[in-house]
Amino acid sequence: MSGATRFRQCGSVLVTGASRGIGLQIVESLAGGGFSPGKIIATTRNPGGAQKLQDLALKHPNIHITTLDVLSQESIDKCAEEVSRLVQDQGLNCLINNAGINVVADFHSVTADKMIENFHTNAVAPLMITKAFLPLLKAAASRGGAGGSGSMSIQRAAVINMSSLMGSVERNWGESANIKWFPYRTSKSALNMVSRCMAADLEPDGILCMAIHPGWVRTDMGGPRPDSVQEAAGPVVMMCVLTTWRQRVTLTLMDHPAPVEQLSAAAELQMPFSDTVKYLILGVSVTLLLLALGILAWQTFRCCTNTHTTYTQQDTVNSDVLDSDEKSTTAGKYSGAPSMKVEDVSTEVQRQSRCLPQASGSSEAEGDEGEQLNVKQVDGSLRFSLYYDQPQSRLVVTVLQVEGLQELSQTCCLQPFVKLRLMLAGSEGVDVEGGGTSPALWTVLQEWQTRIVKDSCNPLYGDQFSCILQDKDALHHVSLRMEVWDFDKFSRHTLLGGVRVPFGKLNVSHPLELHEDLQRPQKDRVGEVLLSLKFLPTSQRLEVGLLKVRTVPTEICSDAAVYVRISVQCNHCKLRSQKTSVEARCRVNVFNEVLMFSLPEFPVERCKIIISVYETHTSWKSPKHLIGQMTVGKERRTEDEHWNWMMRSVRQPVAKWHGLLI
Repeated sequence: MSGATRFRQCGSVLVTGASRGIGLQIVESLAGGGFSPGKIIATTRNPGGAQKLQDLALKHPNIHITTLDVLSQESIDKCAEEVSRLVQDQGLNCLINNAGINVVADFHSVTADKMIENFHTNAVAPLMITKAFLPLLKAAASRGGAGGSGSMSIQRAAVINMSSLMGSVERNWGESANIKWFPYRTSKSALNMVSRCMAADLEPDGILCMAIHPGWVRTDMGGPRPDSVQEAAGPVVMMCVLTTWRQRVTLTLMDHPAPVEQLSAAAELQMPFSDTVKYLILGVSVTLLLLALGILAWQTFRCCTNTHTTYTQQDTVNSDVLDSDEKSTTAGKYSGAPSMKVEDVSTEVQRQSRCLPQASGSSEAEGDEGEQLNVKQVDGSLRFSLYYDQPQSRLVVTVLQVEGLQELSQTCCLQPFVKLRLMLAGSEGVDVEGGGTSPALWTVLQEWQTRIVKDSCNPLYGDQFSCILQDKDALHHVSLRMEVWDFDKFSRHTLLGGVRVPFGKLNVSHPLELHEDLQRPQKDRVGEVLLSLKFLPTSQRLEVGLLKVRTVPTEICSDAAVYVRISVQCNHCKLRSQKTSVEARCRVNVFNEVLMFSLPEFPVERCKIIISVYETHTSWKSPKHLIGQMTVGKERRTEDEHWNWMMRSVRQPVAKWHGLLI
């Protein structure tokens, strides 16, 4: 596991001496990277004078500044009490003893006071600070963390002492011996021994203890050397991997140009493997490198030789593709159809635009059911054909071509595909407890998806889909939703626009070809969810009660089941999602389950709740099928009433019906 992932799963980190130098850069790297821990506690002697640290805390709300004078035991104890109130029963996961000084004195100028001053700050203070924070470290280690109770890492509890190669006795010869810093070198050597003693004593408690050399950098203490403070703080926050039970630690320095003396010392390092294993690792590495270079060369060649295909004589091509698809997928299944009838495009567009508001099945007063999907820009049009084969009671939909799409960016080419849903409108509302009826619900009869056409703003499809509709009169209550999406390999597809076709206004007894402009699509109400919300401000906890789910299944199968997944997002960060038990699907499923979420220290107004209802089958392994979704949050205009009820009735559950949309 990389060091970045370890710090992201770390609950709290405390850094001493964070007002400047390496300490300030460590705090900035932890807060600004994608691996930021839950709480970053930065200590300094004078918080009011640490302007850069104060500016950093304003940008990152997870930075907490506390006062700490490492030479004062009273200040250490007071700081430990403040941190205890901050982390509570979670404990402190990582303590970085970074505060230190350099009293420069050679053999002739050194005095006892200089030695004691440097020794107290660099060696004694880290020991006293660790003792003061030991209860919080033990509390974090006892919780186990992501690594389990059998491992030691910063995910559980760790003490990292900022040491230096200047404290090495073995390396104090040659050019390194020319640096005559008696107080500093002896204090760092003492810190190394303190770290080793703490490692032995705290190992039974599951607390990792280690010493790290950050490198010689340009700070007030380090002096004018070529390395910058950013280059030194990087290794401290990148990777800390425990290798054996004796707490031997491998520290991987990344993006850090090592000084000359470190490179010379690298030759003395030996890998604990045989020569055969070393050559095997080397061979695998070379093979992977050659494979990567081959893939890169192939992709470069493909990019240089790739050209966009320009289609001409579109009507002829569309007819050929349609004929070929019919022969390959549906040959012999349909009765002979009369000749194709093409209606005037402008007349048909005007008629469809008049029909769309009535066919949406929703209004602004009903709230989220009339909400439009978030589409930044809608360009282009969709050509398709419809035909209802009466002898076989079969509806045939053919997607011909999408025209006039606009590139979303200059670097990425479009990869469009079309998603189709055949929707049946409910004839009447459903009774609701307390009197009255709910709005009519839509039912998804069929869902289809075309193939993906790469690198084209005018993709040509000819994909044909069909389904059986025994009752021709039911066509008057059926609408076809077609949405054009831009494919993304990470499943973050982008919606480009959509078309809605109500069959009640069309005569599809003969093949009908239509050409529609893409519009901002609307969601349809396919069910209802009875939701209960309760907020506990003291413990910063949100309790979501899922009481009932009402849907309209097309046909109730004996093995059909339904479950609900609930997730909470705070400040655009998704928390751990939870799901309910699996229930046999019926028109009204009663769950009566309460799921609890611990919220971070963000205002509750920045959070929102996402409810997703899925259908699955219990008798055979099948992929889950999304029935519908809904979202509750302060920023949602329709759920604002329910959210306000919850905030006015803290510690009391508040229930309300919400529409389930797709």
